[in-house]
Amino acid sequence: MLRHLPILLVTVSVALLLGSCGETRAPALAREELFTLAYGKMEDEIELFMNGGAIDRKTTLFMRDGLFRIASGYGNKVMEFTSYGDLISLYYDPDENPSPVLLQSVTDADRISNRQAHEFPFNTVGEISVSGDGFLLIEDQVPVRVAEFDDELGVMLNRIVVRFDTEGNQIDYLGQEGVGGTYLPYIQRIETTAIGDIVVVTAAPPRTIVYWYTADGTLLRRIDIAPDNFPIPADQQTVPVLEAVYPDRELRRLYIKFNYHVPATPVDSGNGEASGGQMSRIYWLDISDGTYTGFVDVPRNVKRDGVMGQLGEQTEFQYEFLGTAPGEHLFLLSQESTKTSQLLILNANGRVVRRRTLEIDYDEVIYRDLHISDTGILSGLLATREDVRVVWWRTDRLFAGRK
Repeated sequence: MLRHLPILLVTVSVALLLGSCGETRAPALAREELFTLAYGKMEDEIELFMNGGAIDRKTTLFMRDGLFRIASGYGNKVMEFTSYGDLISLYYDPDENPSPVLLQSVTDADRISNRQAHEFPFNTVGEISVSGDGFLLIEDQVPVRVAEFDDELGVMLNRIVVRFDTEGNQIDYLGQEGVGGTYLPYIQRIETTAIGDIVVVTAAPPRTIVYWYTADGTLLRRIDIAPDNFPIPADQQTVPVLEAVYPDRELRRLYIKFNYHVPATPVDSGNGEASGGQMSRIYWLDISDGTYTGFVDVPRNVKRDGVMGQLGEQTEFQYEFLGTAPGEHLFLLSQESTKTSQLLILNANGRVVRRRTLEIDYDEVIYRDLHISDTGILSGLLATREDVRVVWWRTDRLFAGRK
């Protein structure tokens, strides 16, 4: 037995050396397949790529309390499913959809059912959200004949947020000033907070304009995020690029991710290679006065070739800001290959709470929409050429009770 010891030591040493040269992959987080949707026009089916493969209408996912709402821009409808894939409600434009077969129409007074279909003359369904009291918020686009051009912003004002109560009745719509206000610019997302506030993030390039409403639809604050007030790190000569804006789940605060190009500088190796790349920061902005009150640096996801180690080629994978979860948690995703992505959960104090590997096969997935629930569950709508899969990752278990 002893004569084999030197060989064993050499083998272990080589294994340790190779292991130390490569990059350690974050532990995998299991993906749960919940249900699958077929392509088509029926009430429990979905439509995509209606114009020769180009995506010019939104398909979005929203999850709260285990119920999944899917907005289909091409179908001009919003479907609500249980986590088992049972369709329980539908909001649809009757001019673009066949009459529902699975659901009862609200006009059928002879039947009693908790699964109902609601007609509404949508023009172009977009972003969706659901408030804590169950009100459904749906982005719609107004007809061209009533849209307005804003000379100051240089954009068309043609979006509204339509609100429905828990019985499926339209309450009102939100515009710039609140209930019944001037039409909005292009809507990037609609969010609701723990205290019932409604946050609508819009784009009027080069500005991002956020409209923050109270639960009753009163405009609390309009926040203009323009290039002339983008924060620039004191030690950098660089131009910031705004990537995404999300509200905090509990505080009246916005999180804004900026990306900065870092100029290349010679490295100490003297082999002519250059460092540099992109640095990112997430700033938070107090909506009461529009000032930046802090920031956190986003860690860089840089990996080298696992065989060559420090002599190998360096690759940097950028993080995409996905949104926020309770407790000032920030979710970021970095695609590292066609099969895997790294999820980074970052706390606003700068601490990395968790890193996990998510399996998303981009050779198969041709469209995706990801959503973080009010409890911190990451859900996904993954469209392939054959069908659309609704999945989730139980990310809420990664930071429960952690600050």
